[in-house]
Amino acid sequence: MTPPLVTSRARAGAVRGRRSRRAVLGALAHLPPKWNGVQPGGTLSAGTALAPHQATEVGNYFISNYPPYSRWNAGHNHKFLHKLARMPEPEPLDLYVHLPFCRQHCHYCYFRVHPRREAGDVNRYLDAILKELDSYGRFPALRNRRFGAVYFGGGSPSYLEPDQIRRLLGGLQERSPWDAVEECTFECEPGTVTAEKLDALKSLGVTRLSIGFQSLNDEILDRAGRDDTSADCLRAFREARDAGFDEINIDLIAGLPGETDETWRQTVEQVLALAPECVTIYQLELTYNSALFASIRAGQQVNLPDWTAKRRWVQQAFQMCEETGYVIASGYAAVRNPQWWRFVYTVDHFWHGADCLGLGESAFGHIQGIHYQNLDTFEDYTGAVESRQLPLKRALRLHPEEKLRREVILLLKTGCLDVDYFRDKFKADIRAHFRPQFERLAEEGFMEIDSKAVRLTRKGLLQVDTFLPILYLPEHAGIRYT
Repeated sequence: MTPPLVTSRARAGAVRGRRSRRAVLGALAHLPPKWNGVQPGGTLSAGTALAPHQATEVGNYFISNYPPYSRWNAGHNHKFLHKLARMPEPEPLDLYVHLPFCRQHCHYCYFRVHPRREAGDVNRYLDAILKELDSYGRFPALRNRRFGAVYFGGGSPSYLEPDQIRRLLGGLQERSPWDAVEECTFECEPGTVTAEKLDALKSLGVTRLSIGFQSLNDEILDRAGRDDTSADCLRAFREARDAGFDEINIDLIAGLPGETDETWRQTVEQVLALAPECVTIYQLELTYNSALFASIRAGQQVNLPDWTAKRRWVQQAFQMCEETGYVIASGYAAVRNPQWWRFVYTVDHFWHGADCLGLGESAFGHIQGIHYQNLDTFEDYTGAVESRQLPLKRALRLHPEEKLRREVILLLKTGCLDVDYFRDKFKADIRAHFRPQFERLAEEGFMEIDSKAVRLTRKGLLQVDTFLPILYLPEHAGIRYT
């Protein structure tokens, strides 16, 4: 059976996403268990730091979710299972598939990956993904719901061979038709991209590629532990265009070991010459479970650019993007065609609190107000699924105040919060709700506030993740993020 293709960018029903996108591009206390409202922001200590130490020190910088993962625990798993047994609220539902395979484990990477796994292991894992989706199809909260967006992350999903790509995507579509999917993103490592793989992805409804260049300097790529070369990156992009992909994102990392003003400028110039639809730039963070930190802890001398240099390079890249006609759409992304650009999975849905079914080892998801994460080793995950059990590791039920804060924190990354949106959804005026925090951010030159919106200045946008923790509830302040 030939799987159905993704429909051609149907936009019906996407009012919330359009409203958020207009705002973005146009602006460029613990609660009792049964409490049903939202409360004003917690205390803000006068000594709370709004920027990190200038040196790149170990710890998490990038904030991908809230509350912190360290608060998720197995004690909430039964609440997640209870939610699955109930009919859902009318929220969009997306699909995230984690593919933890790579040719290498980059020195800065902190994701769960398995370098150079044999085909038999990969096939066993793909079987588990499909069986996991079968298991979720039994529950009322997910039964007969259509996915609005699909995201394949890793690892390097492009590590899969063409027949494995067809088997996985075809199997997913046979179990849950993709007729409502507006966007399907597939992450690619340049050195594993081939014309045959791209043709398979295109024929199976992938609409958006995210290619991880990270740098176009071969020495920097080598020092980062990557098998890719700059020639691999350029070839992968050209082949993606030849395959008919008209929505391509290129990922870069500012602050890799060995980066200089000149190497960074050259990389950005070469990327812009390709004219991708989106350029996403992350600032290097030194995480506890990275090989880079292990080397430093073992006594190896590693010279990492400091935060001042990383912010300067992102600012320079943003300026170069704007001079080329791009528009800054978040603290990380510049887009070439803002009149039609959308990032449905992340911005329109995930950052707005929509449901997301996460499949695969260590995958994260969010269903009906409850965060959850899967078991995080290959054997534990595949073994659980093969035993017909949900591979659930931990979960967290969010109360109303946490839901509000989560959306404020995540949507602030776009640079603009729509006051009316939060009033309509949460019955809260965020300007009053977070008055102490917002006033301090404004005093620091990070934020501007008016009757319609709360906007970050460029200074604030460049370091948004550094001050988001001041919006945490007091019990979440100062704890380890992961």
